[in-house]
Amino acid sequence: MARRAAGLAALLLVLAAPARAGTLGLAEVRGTDGSLIGEAAGGAYAYPADGSVLRIGWSRATAARVELRDVSMFNGRVTVKRLVVPARGLKGARVDGLVVDGTGYVVGPNALISLGGGSYVVALQEAVSPGRTGSGLVALRAYVSDPSLGLAPGTQLLVGMARAAHPATVGSDAAVVLGLPQLPAAQASLAGVPTFLPRLSSQPLPDVPTNTLGGQAVALAYTFLGVPYVWGGSTPEGFDCSGLTMYVYGQLGIKLGHYTGFQYYEGRRVPRDQLEPGDLIFFHANSIGVPQHEGMYIGNGSFIHAPHTGDVVKISSLFETRYAMAYVGAVRPYAAGAASSPVPASWTSASG
Repeated sequence: MARRAAGLAALLLVLAAPARAGTLGLAEVRGTDGSLIGEAAGGAYAYPADGSVLRIGWSRATAARVELRDVSMFNGRVTVKRLVVPARGLKGARVDGLVVDGTGYVVGPNALISLGGGSYVVALQEAVSPGRTGSGLVALRAYVSDPSLGLAPGTQLLVGMARAAHPATVGSDAAVVLGLPQLPAAQASLAGVPTFLPRLSSQPLPDVPTNTLGGQAVALAYTFLGVPYVWGGSTPEGFDCSGLTMYVYGQLGIKLGHYTGFQYYEGRRVPRDQLEPGDLIFFHANSIGVPQHEGMYIGNGSFIHAPHTGDVVKISSLFETRYAMAYVGAVRPYAAGAASSPVPASWTSASG
């Protein structure tokens, strides 16, 4: 039974070779520095020779679209029956028969599926690449963090590509970019780009361990920098503070309630001097001690959060007076042993 994956990823796609506006591509394997180490032509393709990393049964590129069939990645952990990528925009783009680790997915734009160990697959991702002209669409992009997948950490597979013939604007600090680490890049044309695609900051991803759930949560949360605050929001179209943490941990298999007060009791309490990346930290207790705001700890005194109406998902410091003076406590949502205090029965589900 297919499960809808509705994640959003906006991570660095450093493509070294120049591209002409409007060109199409079948598949590429890019090294950690963005260098091209494998490229599909037409028909069948395998990388390496045994196809253990990437195998394409059939492929074709025309002036109008790219189509690939019977795609397999990472010794069959990811399989797709058919991919279609139009030359321009998202209309008509398809990923049919996607199965990841035995689970079928029906995906829309920017759907993110974890492969564990910090690795993931993103479907139908549109954004601009540094040094490129215009925006581009990638049907499936796999980012490797776990070397057990057969590639060096940082390697990417780009399967089914189209690059739109739209001019880009250089020098904008609100560029729609693919960035991990997030780097300044030309701004993509917004024609055909989903309105919820985040506008990312230039702050680099911190050095967090991706072999822990907390580290993976931080890496995922970073992909939503710039997403607008929406009261009650719990999707990449807009988040409130608890909606952001609920969504991120939900992608990693950890179910949290959509309310700051509930999440304060959904995990093991962590002393402030023992905080680790991914821990949830809480602020602004009300008259009965229930926190009204939260964020996700990154490390070195920083945290990521969705602050309030009119703001966006961003990074703040625990040392800022408004947070240092309002700090309530922290929990590790994936650790055994929930917080000891019971959730008051009178609470109603609310966002915050």
